[in-house]
Formats: sequence, C-alpha cells, structure tokens
Amino acid sequence: MSLNNNPFTGVAVCVFKANKILLGRRNKMPDINSWQCPGGLLKTGESVFDCAQRLVLYKTGLNVQNFQYGPYTNNRFIQDDFHSITLYVSAEYLNGELDASNYSGAEDWQWFKLNELPEPLFLPLDILYKEHGVWLASVVE
Repeated sequence: MSLNNNPFTGVAVCVFKANKILLGRRNKMPDINSWQCPGGLLKTGESVFDCAQRLVLYKTGLNVQNFQYGPYTNNRFIQDDFHSITLYVSAEYLNGELDASNYSGAEDWQWFKLNELPEPLFLPLDILYKEHGVWLASVVE
C-alpha cells in the first residue's frame, strides 16, 4: 500500500473487563510485534458495531456487548508505506474464553490495566493513548 493511495478504514475495539483492556501482540506488518486491540478492516456496507462484534469474536473467541463510539486516529506507517484511519469503539466483555486459533495475525491476548500497558503499542493505539487517554480512562471508570 502506497501512501499516495487512499487510506484503509479500520475498526479497533477497546474491550474492557474488570477495569482492564484486552490487547494482543501482532504477528504481521505493519508494526509487527506491537500490542493492539482486536480490530481489522471495515467491510463495504458493514456497520461499525457489526464489524467490531465480528472482529472480536473471530480474533479472540470472545463475545462483547454495550458498544460505544470512540475517537478515531489517522495512522501513517511511514516505514511500512501504509496509511489507515482507525475508528475506535469500546465494548464490555460478555462471555467466552480467549481463543485465537481462528486468527494467526496476533497472539498472546491478555488483559492489562490502562496504567500498565505493554510496549511497544501498535501505532494507532499509541496515538489513541497519547491523544485520547482521557476517553480511555472515562470508559474504564
């Protein structure tokens, strides 16, 4: 993907359980080995919340509820020649056991306190944390 083309539109889900956020380590480009929220690309005709539910279930095996719109980030991965816009939503854990067997693009899904996030963070999540940390904190409270 060249920066001269249109950016991709992604949806990332901040899944919360007991005041912790779910993150997994990426196994693919861009930003390999960084920590991310469950997410992926929005399909044509799909609602943001339908996309969020689909991606969380597929990538983690978890069911979530109570979706809320969040901020967006404009992500320019210069080193990987990739550009995306990420639409963030929050959701609460409903049920299920962590199972990433359907998806090989991330591993090691874990629950983290917001003040104890692993490093490095996936660029969109890093931008979200730096620019919209107040939003994240308000969702957890």
